Amino acid sequence: MASSMTGLGVGEIQEGGMTVVVELKSVNNRFLEISCRIPSVIARYEQEIRKIIRSQITRGKLYVTIAIQDEADGTLDIRVDSEMAKKIRRLLDELRQATGVEEKLCLEHFLKFSEIFEPLKEPEDGEKIWESLQVALTKALTDLKEMRDKEGSALVRDIVGRVQDLEEHIDAIERIVQKNLQDKYEKMVSRVQRLIKDREIDEERLNAEVVLMADKMDVTEECVRLRSHDQLFFSVLEKEAAIGKKLNFLLQEMNREVNTISAKALNAEISHLVVEMKEEIEKIREQVQNLE
Repeated sequence: MASSMTGLGVGEIQEGGMTVVVELKSVNNRFLEISCRIPSVIARYEQEIRKIIRSQITRGKLYVTIAIQDEADGTLDIRVDSEMAKKIRRLLDELRQATGVEEKLCLEHFLKFSEIFEPLKEPEDGEKIWESLQVALTKALTDLKEMRDKEGSALVRDIVGRVQDLEEHIDAIERIVQKNLQDKYEKMVSRVQRLIKDREIDEERLNAEVVLMADKMDVTEECVRLRSHDQLFFSVLEKEAAIGKKLNFLLQEMNREVNTISAKALNAEISHLVVEMKEEIEKIREQVQNLE
């Protein structure tokens, strides 16, 4: 089943006086991009963290925030890197001047840079922290995936309804084309009769002209292909997981068929239906951008 690329997951574990909290936040992105904000004491595990995430998430911009708290004194032993703090201050001042922002710097701005903090010592139980971190990360991933799946189900329901609307538009176009062809045939016969008056109509020639006209107006192949794309769309939504890219390709093909129908039909009523179909396809495309 399809899942959304947006979601939030939190995992927390307390063990041996230590609390580890992992927060995962994901938003839309063409590929999987992971941004980590983690304490320096566990920086050596960053690649392992990324590997675990990649094993379960395929698309989206993922923000990873990890906090470790020691109940003994509130936090792990850390100190402020004064030199790094000064460099960040100069950087922020340059940014304010470059952008014309008049807001004064405050402590909150510096707290966004984990680089200004460093541990006083490497914790002796590093392996134990890593074990707890893996448990918290697994909980956060489970929480995130549940939310993404729930939102994905809502998106799929909306998309299915819109594709069904496209099917109804195809039915309407086929009815109009058939009626339009009959009307044009009758008008052609009436016009020929007025032109030749009492002379006999060349039925064979008239039928040949009607065949040519019908061929130019025929959108049967386009309607058949559109229905085929619709059915494949339903199948992908129902049976596959990571579907965003495939559905985007199908939408391109559907839009191509709709444009061809518009060019061939030469009918105001069909043109109006085509406009509605193109609007619907664009709305579907916007929803598909949210799918993994």
